[in-house]
Amino acid sequence: MSSSLKTLIKQGISYPKKLIEGHMQTPSQTETELLPGEGAIIDINGKKVAAYKNEAGELIKLSPVCTHLGCIVGWNNTDKTWDCPCHGSRYTKEGKVMNWPAQRDLAPREL
Repeated sequence: MSSSLKTLIKQGISYPKKLIEGHMQTPSQTETELLPGEGAIIDINGKKVAAYKNEAGELIKLSPVCTHLGCIVGWNNTDKTWDCPCHGSRYTKEGKVMNWPAQRDLAPREL
């Protein structure tokens, strides 16, 4: 069996678990706790938000839902990217697609 087929099978098996875990996850940080250059999934007015505080202290608010199949992205502090745990999509800190399978950017969150 090829390694790409093994990867596809692993992702297919773990996808439902990661999808449910992400949507049930309770944000552990608040907007005020984020330092410049940091990102996290936070709660704003009862809504999950992928939030990144830029070096000027401005908060970039995005939908945390991966545009590929709906998993919740997580902040990668090393690369300063939003990464999807389900199928490997990656987004810039501003929500622009970097790596597929996602083909659309993360949507801005206006709250």
